[in-house]
Amino acid sequence: MVIWKSENSEDFFAHIEKLTDEDKFTECIDLLTSIPQEERDYNAWYQLARAYQNFAIVGDDDKGTSSFIGDKALLKSIEILNFVKEEGENKAEWNMRMAYAYQYLTCEEERALPYAIRWGELAPDDANAFEVIKECNEEIEKRKQMTGAQNNADASCEAPQIEEEWGIYLCNQFWCDFPAVIRLNLALSKFDLIGKYPKRLTLQILYKNPDEYGFPTREEGELLYRIEDDILDIIEKHGDILAGVVKCDDRVHIIAYVKDEAGYAAEISELMEKKFSDYVYTVAILLDENWEMYFDALYPDKYEYQSIMNNALIENIRNNGDIMVPRVLEHFLLFKTEENRNGFLAKVMEDGFEEINLEADDGECEDEDTEYPYELLIGREDSFEDIDEIVWNLMDLAEEFDGAYDGWGCNVVRE
Repeated sequence: MVIWKSENSEDFFAHIEKLTDEDKFTECIDLLTSIPQEERDYNAWYQLARAYQNFAIVGDDDKGTSSFIGDKALLKSIEILNFVKEEGENKAEWNMRMAYAYQYLTCEEERALPYAIRWGELAPDDANAFEVIKECNEEIEKRKQMTGAQNNADASCEAPQIEEEWGIYLCNQFWCDFPAVIRLNLALSKFDLIGKYPKRLTLQILYKNPDEYGFPTREEGELLYRIEDDILDIIEKHGDILAGVVKCDDRVHIIAYVKDEAGYAAEISELMEKKFSDYVYTVAILLDENWEMYFDALYPDKYEYQSIMNNALIENIRNNGDIMVPRVLEHFLLFKTEENRNGFLAKVMEDGFEEINLEADDGECEDEDTEYPYELLIGREDSFEDIDEIVWNLMDLAEEFDGAYDGWGCNVVRE
């Protein structure tokens, strides 16, 4: 391996070319980012942008890259090229890289086109430039025709009257197994909105200073909240629906369901250029008639949903002036048979839980026609910090006994 030293730059970049020919783009990125920033010239930044694009488009060993990971690499390449815009904007190669970055981001051909045209002006003998121009124009025209056909539907800007039930949870394995913090309007699952808002808008914004887990720092997070508020204003002006916000893998993803895409690209572009010009972003509006992103990717599973409920209850307890010390936490469960109820109780007593008497005799509901007529209330002294794991274990064990977990509570403790 050739290590960067200013005096051996020629050998270093020759090695980068060799790795590029071998489709070893991650190695290229690692080597190029090892160059101290104060020693990076235009060529070093350009080569790094190229490596990110090759990784996104071709992939290591020519194996391709998933679009989720590739999008970040393309956004990184744009951010890098912007570092050397003053030196590069009149070079064919710089405009070529900007054109390719936007062309390979979904629905960004309009932003790729000016760079492709400038590339063609600076390198009139390069047939690739004119091929990119042709491809971008064809894709833009195709989208216009599709939009024109779909916009015959009701385009009312009146927002639907729906309640909001926002939940936030940590998903340990989101897209491509990255950790993510997801904030979602859970109430949308209760309304018949599918078909009325058939398109999904996704705005991705690349962080400036992500932490080691791919999340924003506190300072940057405050700025991102202001961006979210401004984007929400645009969505509501169109009478559309903000579904959720995902923070994952060095990016925030703002996701909405919309009737059509008319006006969004221009309005978001104007906002970002006017108020948040330092941020690199991409906007895509795609057909998602069945809301697959909402239900299959964003909506929490039973454990994540319970975690949302746990956090909401803890926050309510804290807001009531509780000093948040360990105490007996009471858990309510339901069972189909008395035998299963008693079997479950015997099992959890091994872990230190005790039965708490209910007013109904023998733990049986008055309504004997219910599916789960046998109630059980148990308690154990625990810390709030452990509540998710405690509840998840009780949920799993209850299922083994053909029962259902039905929530927890506790007495408030004040000073």
